[in-house]
This record gives sequence, structure tokens and C-alpha cells, in this order.
Amino acid sequence: MPSYFYRARDQRGDAHEGVQVAASEDEVVRALERAQLFPIFIESHAAERPAGLGGAATWWAQLVQRQKSHVKPVSVALFMRQLATMTGAGLPVVRSLNSISRDLPDHKLARILVRVAESVQRGEALSTALARHPGAFDDVIVSLVHTGEVSGTLDRILDQTASYLERAEALRLKVRGAMLYPVVVSVIMVGVLAGMLLGVVPMFAEIYQRFRVSLPWPTRALVATSTVLVQHLPMALLAGVAGFGLAGYAGTTAAGRRWLDRLRIRMPLFGSVVRLYAISRFSRALGIMTASGTQILHALKVIGPITGNKVVEQGVDQVRAQVEGGSSLARAMEGSGVFPDMLVQMTGTGEETGELDAMLARTADFYEQRLAAKVDGLSSLIEPLTVILLGAMVAVMLLALYFPIFSLGQAMRSGLGAP
Repeated sequence: MPSYFYRARDQRGDAHEGVQVAASEDEVVRALERAQLFPIFIESHAAERPAGLGGAATWWAQLVQRQKSHVKPVSVALFMRQLATMTGAGLPVVRSLNSISRDLPDHKLARILVRVAESVQRGEALSTALARHPGAFDDVIVSLVHTGEVSGTLDRILDQTASYLERAEALRLKVRGAMLYPVVVSVIMVGVLAGMLLGVVPMFAEIYQRFRVSLPWPTRALVATSTVLVQHLPMALLAGVAGFGLAGYAGTTAAGRRWLDRLRIRMPLFGSVVRLYAISRFSRALGIMTASGTQILHALKVIGPITGNKVVEQGVDQVRAQVEGGSSLARAMEGSGVFPDMLVQMTGTGEETGELDAMLARTADFYEQRLAAKVDGLSSLIEPLTVILLGAMVAVMLLALYFPIFSLGQAMRSGLGAP
């Protein structure tokens, strides 16, 4: 019988997690409800792996499953805004869900909403129904919806959640756009380099060999590189594919993700953008969850993954452990060494004044403004820089190829002028 990993909360808001052996996910939900636990997250446990699957095959199966269940964040943000508007107008939740599912352009999310509406129609809470689809609704969304249901302010919480998701999506697209440009230019540079090494350089090498021209060292190095690449092209392609596959596999492991995310934070130019993005997401999510009345320990537990960086997520886990041991939030954040001093100071002020949610919201605004300015500055810097690098690469290769032609022309003129 398969087993399922679950995260749940009791009536006091305390977090629980464990593994439940059951025939289906529905049976896990019913077992948790009998134990008076509210399920937040349920997924198939690693013990459910099909027999005979190796590590690579299992990784591929998990990757395919994630792609099937994943929903675009922009679609989730649009759905939450529509649901907030309709419930705020007094429409029942089931009717709102069915109406949104018919008009939603994202068909995958529309099918999920149909199942959510059926669950709510059977008497389940909206948050419980949403928690069944972690590929679309993360723990933060589920926790906020649950808080709104318990407090009787579901329409207001949905409106706040929609605003949070819209801001998060706008920030994500801005950062992704800044990161995408150099990647595209790098791919173009690699394509140009490969085209010249595989097509242009061999033609020139054949001409030089025919005329037995003495080649300068830059040309010899270029021709040697081209010859090795042409002779071992299948192996080079295989090595490239294996490298991408290994990087993808490393990204699915905890140690690999930490190493890659640490590398991203330390990158020149882009490292500060990655760190600012993670910190701003943490500040915004923690602010909105504390404003909704969510218990701080539970908020810290569910916020870590949405930062998008394992290094910051590890820091959040350390903070939660220290707060659970009796430390203040600001002191725990300072001790982690992950969070900037301004965020620590604003958090401490919020704890002292009882306005933690407002201080976190102001801090998130500040970091988002800094991030937007940094992204704009990087975009204006990267565009001319990449053009210069691409032009320099092509110029160096062309000069290396044409140096022997100049020498050949001089030799031919000297031969024609000899008596």
C-alpha cells in the first residue's frame, strides 16, 4: 500500500507532519480530519517509487509528474483575483468556482477548479480542497484561505492574497526578463562560435594546408580547436547533453539545489538580484501572513520554499527553530546570517511596537523598489556589454583567420615581382 507525506495543523495552529499509509490521498485527508488535523500539504512518499526504477528513471518520473501538476503562477493570480471579486460581491464559493473554471484560459487550472468545486460541494472547506492540488496552490495560499475561513473574513483575505500573488508575479516576470536576456545572448554566442568552428574555420584550414602557409599561433590554436571539435563532434554533443542532464538532476536533490543556489547568490552582477528577490518575497509573504493572523511558527514553516532559494530557505528554517526555542524573530534572523540588517532592524521594531505586519510590508516595498531599480540598471548595462562581447569574439576569430591570408598575399606579390 502506498504511503503519503503530509503537513497539517491542529485547532490551536500547531504544525504536524508525518507519513500516513493509505490506499489514496482521499483516505489520508479523512484520517487527518478524524484526528482533528487540518491538512495543508499531501504528496506521495518516496517509498511509493515503482520497483525497478533507478535514480535517473525516478528523477525523470518525478519531473514529468511535476510538469503535469504545475500551473502557471500568472493563472493562479488571475483566479484568486476573480474569486476575491466574486465572493466579495456575495456569490457562493461553489458557484464562483464553476463560473471561473468555464472562463479561465488556462485549461489545466480550469480542470483543477472543477474538482475543487466538487469537493466544496461535498462539504469540504475551500482550503482543504485547494490543498489537494499543491502544484497549483502552495502552502502560503492554503494557509491564508484557511485563516480567512476560520476568522470569517474570507473575502478580505482572498483580496489580500490576490494582491500578494499579483505583486509576486510582476516581480518574478521582471527578474526573469533580466535573467533571460544574457542567457539568450549567450546561446547566440555559442551558436555563432560553433558555426564558425564547424563550418568556416575548416574551409580556411584546407586553403592554408594547400598553400602551405606558415600560420601564426592564434590561427594554429583556432584551427586545432576546430579540428578536435569536428573529429569528436558526437562525443562533444553527448558531453553537452550529459552536462545539462546532470545539472538538471542536481537541481532536484537538496544538496545540489543548495550548491546551485549558493552559486547564484555569488554570481557577479546577478547575485545581488537573486538575493534581493528572495528576501523581498520572504518579507512580503511573512507580512501578509502575520497580518491575516497566521501563527508565526506556521508562517515560517510554509514560507521557506516560496523564496525560490535553498540558501534563504535554510536560513528561514534556522530562524523558525530558534523562535520555537524562545528567541525573538529579529534576534533569530540576525543569528542566521542570511537576512540583511535593515530587515532585521525593521522586524525588531515591529515586534516592539506590535506592528510587525506593517513593518514587514514597508520593508518588502523598499526591497521591491531596490530590486526594480537594480534590474533596470542591469538591463541598461548588459545590452551594450553583450553586444561588445559578441562583436569582440567574432572580430578576434576573423582576425585569426585572415592573418595568414595577408601573409599569403604578400608572398604572392613578392613572387610576382621577383626577376
